[in-house]
Amino acid sequence: MSLESAFARLALRPSTFCRQCQRNITTAPPQRQAPQSSTAAFTQTLQASREQNASPASSQRSSKSFDLAARSILESTSKSTQFHKTQAQRDAERTYSAKDLSQQIPRRWKAGDVYAPHDLSGVEMSKWKKLRRKPRPKYDVLDQLGVNPLDHYKNFSIMSEYITPMGRIRHSNDTGLRPVNQRKMAKAIRRAMGMGLMPGVHRHPELLKMEMRNQR
Repeated sequence: MSLESAFARLALRPSTFCRQCQRNITTAPPQRQAPQSSTAAFTQTLQASREQNASPASSQRSSKSFDLAARSILESTSKSTQFHKTQAQRDAERTYSAKDLSQQIPRRWKAGDVYAPHDLSGVEMSKWKKLRRKPRPKYDVLDQLGVNPLDHYKNFSIMSEYITPMGRIRHSNDTGLRPVNQRKMAKAIRRAMGMGLMPGVHRHPELLKMEMRNQR
């Protein structure tokens, strides 16, 4: 059989595929690849850039810059701490002069006071610091009157003369009493306070009321 007759037979032979199969084959869409996520693409680009930039020269440069920055920070902190230490040591060793202490002396100012710069000096301010005390009595009042304080502990007007505005017993330098009479007066005052005839932290309310009335 010649080749021409064989090819002619193949051309005249009908196709073995049915029409339905041919239709399915021709109408089926082509298969597509699964789309790649954006995060995966981003990671791939990052890896590629790292591989390109990961050279020994760049890593050495970054380590050198980090070392320089750390060294500069340590030097700055050490300088500041050293300065504070030296300053504190100088303050501890320095002796205060009269000028430094004169600035700490208080003065009791009142509304309407007029002052000059000389009034702020240490000499003038020391005058205001001295408390003005009454002169000490020269004689013992209890001996002259012949009064025993223990017998008059109920008389709060007498007891109030020998206590401070805060309710404390005055010293013998202020009262002028002998040691024996001073002890008796202190005992009488404590007895009156213990019985509740006198307050222990201020003067008697009746006396305060009289003083306020006299001031008006």
